[in-house]
Amino acid sequence: MNSIQALSRALEPKLVEIKLSIRHPQNENKVFILLEGDTDIKLFRNIFSHNYTDTIEVKGKDKVIEGLNNLIEDGYKNIIGIADADFDNLEEIAYNNNLFITDYHDMEIQMIETEAFYSTINEYSNGECYAFLSENLKENIYDIAIKIGYIRWYSHKNNGLFNFKRIKLNNLVSYLDCQVSFDFDKLIELLIEQIDYDINIQDEIDSLKLISIDSLQICNGHDMTLLMAQYFSRGNINKDKIEESLRLSYTFSYFKTTNLFNNLNIWADSNYYQVFKEN
Repeated sequence: MNSIQALSRALEPKLVEIKLSIRHPQNENKVFILLEGDTDIKLFRNIFSHNYTDTIEVKGKDKVIEGLNNLIEDGYKNIIGIADADFDNLEEIAYNNNLFITDYHDMEIQMIETEAFYSTINEYSNGECYAFLSENLKENIYDIAIKIGYIRWYSHKNNGLFNFKRIKLNNLVSYLDCQVSFDFDKLIELLIEQIDYDINIQDEIDSLKLISIDSLQICNGHDMTLLMAQYFSRGNINKDKIEESLRLSYTFSYFKTTNLFNNLNIWADSNYYQVFKEN
């Protein structure tokens, strides 16, 4: 069984459930929205109307794409998917017209690029570091995250060469005097240990820099929130807590400034659906 067949097999129970929901008379005018994970559900509940949409978690981008294609091939029209762009915007990847991807690398980056970022600083920074973080935090974490992002991009272009899940990135972070540093040499060492040959990762990064230096497309939002959490490392503040704070501070007014909103709005109008909450 190849990977596509395995993916389809894993999706079968969920697709049966979705098809039954779509065919229910009460859902005749609803739009069903496939999302990658439970945190997406929490975010988009504040954006989409519960009366006119049903948000469904399918656990992963590949499943959003496969599930959406399957449902559309079976003739279902009131179904869309939303997924993180990852590196698709850089690589100009095209998808089914009913799949919508984020403006930037992922939704976390989109939230960080709004005032929700500063609301999180206001919530978690201590008095000693507040002024410094308000002025410097975003630049500092982008400087670190883009270097990690280039390695992730290289891995992506080589069929997932490196398994980042096997590495605890927070163990490579150190904090001193309101600033965070990251041990890139150790990261590269740990990644090289995963493969049976040697490569010059810095050369590969330099090659990718010739393609793009767009931090908003290259940086991984989860890397960014992990780094943010290190600046606020006290009590139970971690990456998940930072992302929760961003979601709670991210309003519909911020979402309405995105290309993602515009594209969803055009699709909804063209197909005579209402999907967003009324202001």
